Amino acid sequence: MPFFSSPRKHTPAVQKTSEIVMFNYRRPVRARQVALGSNGRLWLVEALDAVHGIWVWQDEYNGVDQALDEARRLSLMLS
Repeated sequence: MPFFSSPRKHTPAVQKTSEIVMFNYRRPVRARQVALGSNGRLWLVEALDAVHGIWVWQDEYNGVDQALDEARRLSLMLS
């Protein structure tokens, strides 16, 4: 008798962005607030990799002030 397994239902982790701030001085950088699964929130700072067209994680913060300062600073730096 052949064995058939049913496909697993895989639900990917979904991050919902509630706020986003972008800086584009010398290079595009963004700070975005994401909702975590445990009802917490976290600010991610990401820079755009223009060659590959993807946002690359740079750092994460609990507070908006630190995240915006870091995003602004990174946007002013040459890539």
